[in-house]
Amino acid sequence: METEDLKILLALEPTWTVSLNGLEFLALPSSEISLEDSNIRLGRYSREILDLQWLRPSVVRIRARAKFRSQTDVITLYPGDRLPSTIDLRRRRRTFQAQIGRAMCAYFGVRKVERQILFSDRRHGIGGAYPRFLVGRHAVIAVDPDEPSAVINGIMRAALLWAPLIRCSVVIVVPRGREQAISARLRVMPHLRKTFQWLQWDGDAIASFEETTAEPETHVQDFAPPDDAGTEVSRICALAPELLQAVPNIAGRAISIRLRGIEVAQVSEKGTTYPLGEPIERVIQDLDAVRRYGSRHPLARAHEERWLESNLISEMRRVLPSIDVRHIYPQVPSFVGEERNIIDLLTITNEGRLVVIEIKAAADPDLPFQALDYWIAVERHRKVGDFSRKGYFSGCTLRNEPAVLVLVAPLLTYHKTAGRLIRELPAETPLMEIGINQTWKRQIKILRRRGVLS
Repeated sequence: METEDLKILLALEPTWTVSLNGLEFLALPSSEISLEDSNIRLGRYSREILDLQWLRPSVVRIRARAKFRSQTDVITLYPGDRLPSTIDLRRRRRTFQAQIGRAMCAYFGVRKVERQILFSDRRHGIGGAYPRFLVGRHAVIAVDPDEPSAVINGIMRAALLWAPLIRCSVVIVVPRGREQAISARLRVMPHLRKTFQWLQWDGDAIASFEETTAEPETHVQDFAPPDDAGTEVSRICALAPELLQAVPNIAGRAISIRLRGIEVAQVSEKGTTYPLGEPIERVIQDLDAVRRYGSRHPLARAHEERWLESNLISEMRRVLPSIDVRHIYPQVPSFVGEERNIIDLLTITNEGRLVVIEIKAAADPDLPFQALDYWIAVERHRKVGDFSRKGYFSGCTLRNEPAVLVLVAPLLTYHKTAGRLIRELPAETPLMEIGINQTWKRQIKILRRRGVLS
C-alpha cells in the first residue's frame, strides 16, 4: 500500500479538502492529517485504510473502515481548501445567464434574446464560463462577477476567438469592479478597445464601460536572503550535488533547496526545516527514485511546472546563453490576492536588460495574456526603480528599455489558439517564444525559437 507516497504528497500542500462518502466535506490543514501504518487520522476521524487509489497526481481515493465497524467509507482527498461543485457551478452560471439576458434586452431595447449559448466550445477554445448571446444586431459575450479573476480576465481571449465565428459586431460585458487587469491590457493594446464594444454589468443593469486607471495590485518584496546561510546551504546541497538546487524563497526570506522542483529543505535565519521530514538523505533517495523521467508514480506527475522551472534554471546557459545566471528570481513581483498557475522568473541579460520568463508545462489558452499581465507589472515596477531599490540585481546597471518577455513551454502543448493571441500582443513588447521537447524531464531540447534577446 502506497502510504509512504501519500505522506509525501500530503506534505506538499498546506490545506486539503476531504470528502467523506461524498456527503460530508472538511477543509483540513495538513497538520490535522496523519498516517501511521495503515491508519489515517482526519481531524476527529480515524480510519483503517483498506485500499488506496490515485485518481490524479494530487487526488487520492481511500477505502477505509472505522474501528469496530464493518461499513466501508470512501474518503477522497483534494488539494486546497475548496471543492468545486459542478452542479452548483452550472446552477450559478445559468442564473447569471438569465439575469444578464434580461439586462441586455433592456439596454439594447429589444423584446427578447434571439439565441443564447452556454457550453464549452473546445474546438475553438471558448470555455463554458462565458454565456454568448445574439441580441438584435449584436453578439454579446459576458462573464459572471463571481468567477475567479483568471476566468474574468479570460473573457478577452474568449471574445477574440469567438469573433471570427459570427458575422456581427461583438459586445463584451465585464463585471464592474473586476476590470483592473482588462483595463491595464487595453492601455497597451488600444486596438482591442476599438475592435469590440465594451460594457459593464453592476449586478442590476448594463452601462458603458468605464476604463479604470487602477492597476492590478502587485508587490515587490525586499530581496533579503538570510545572512550566513551559505555554509548550511552548501552542506545540504553537497549531499547530492547532481540532484539538489538552491532557489531564493523571497517571501520567506529563505533559501529553498529543491529536488526536481519539490522542496526538501529550507534555510532561514530561524534555522533549517525539512518539509518532507528527516533523515534528509533518505528523503532525497526516495524522492529521486520515483520523481524521474519515465516513472508512473504520482510524484512524477505532480508540480510539473516546478520541475520544468528547475530544469530550465539548471540549463539556462544553454537555453538562453545571454542571461546572467547569477540573478534569477522566482515570482517577482507577486500579484496580491490572486492565484496564478504560471511559473514566473525574472532575470537579466549580460547587457543589463530585464527578462521575464513565463513557464508552462501543459497547454493553457491563457498563457499569452497572463504573460502580458506579468510583463505589464514588471514594466510598472521597472520604471519607478523598485527592483534596484529592493536589492535585486546587485552590482548590475539596468538598461532603460522594456523587459523582454520569454514564453517557454513544450512545443506540442502550446495551445492551438496561442498564435492568434500572440499576434494581438503590443508591438512594444519584445517577445521570444521557445518550444521545447515533450521529454524535457530527461533533458531540455529547443525545437523552436522565435525572437531574440538583445
